[in-house]
Amino acid sequence: MTQARALITLVTLVVVGVQLAVFTHWRFAGVVVMLVWLWPVAVGLTGLTSLAMFAGLLTGILFDAQSATPFGLSALVGILLAYIASRLGKEGVGDLDSAALWVTPAIAAGAGFLAPLLFVFSGVFALNFSLWRGSLLNSMVVNALAFLLLARPVTRVAFAVSTSAMRARR
Repeated sequence: MTQARALITLVTLVVVGVQLAVFTHWRFAGVVVMLVWLWPVAVGLTGLTSLAMFAGLLTGILFDAQSATPFGLSALVGILLAYIASRLGKEGVGDLDSAALWVTPAIAAGAGFLAPLLFVFSGVFALNFSLWRGSLLNSMVVNALAFLLLARPVTRVAFAVSTSAMRARR
């Protein structure tokens, strides 16, 4: 599992780097697409719960260290999304090879729709009401559409990383 965590850490660093260098500057309908929330979902669909939650924690902490959001809030959202996706992954629901072509993108779109809501709702518990800026509905719809489009390639990377790490472990 140590080699799997090392590979996930390397890919997570790349994902956070792409988020900060590219996606943070692109806005669609005034919304930033949060690739850092899609990555834990993709790892979760592999069915490896601890690895997915590790990816959610790491992406959230690395992203929050560079943004003006409450520290740990993105990590909390990432962990929750990773856990939910890993439950589906354990059942084989999001499997890229045996499930229908639309299943993985649909799961990711649902996560993209849910993630901004979780983020803002968690911010209320952290007593940070400034997260209500802009339109929450816009954020939910834009992230859902982006996750729908990006789900298959990102999930392919997650499956490749997790399977290569598990093969090396044997």
